[in-house]
Amino acid sequence: MSEPLQAWHEFYFLLGTSAAALTGLMAVVVSINPDTIADRPAAGVRAFITPTMVFFTTAFAVSALLLVPHLSVRSLAVLLALTGIAGIAYLVWTRGHHYYVHGVEDQPPNLDREDWIFFIGLPYLSYLLLIVAALGIWLRAGFGPPTLAITAMLLVVTGIHNAWDLVIWLAQQKRRAS
Repeated sequence: MSEPLQAWHEFYFLLGTSAAALTGLMAVVVSINPDTIADRPAAGVRAFITPTMVFFTTAFAVSALLLVPHLSVRSLAVLLALTGIAGIAYLVWTRGHHYYVHGVEDQPPNLDREDWIFFIGLPYLSYLLLIVAALGIWLRAGFGPPTLAITAMLLVVTGIHNAWDLVIWLAQQKRRAS
């Protein structure tokens, strides 16, 4: 690994550890009230719940890539670019924007601006920035490593926000059911 990327070792170790722990906590949160999740339309779960796990997993994977010894800068850049492209493809597949505008199955849309930012806008921005960071790393440009760090943090922060939204939503559903 090149010297500019080696300087980020502890950052990615901490971020990857955090992302892995948050992924596990998401599994715990969902397992506490699985009936509420199971009763939701699959399209809504796919568009708004599963992506949170994907954001944490992407941040974990990016962090892990940065910790792989002897991974060439070019290989890292290619893997990061492919991850960014896969992330955008995943967001298109989940159709979150469609559900934001049209609602899910028989339910009208109910996302506010903040939800649009965290469920639609920031995820697309994150994966686009991941591609930009990959290009910067490929070119050995100074903007590559900090852009990658910002991107990984953005994925974690977006995931935290969306996980908190899920916790609040689950609590509201549980209260309504009682």
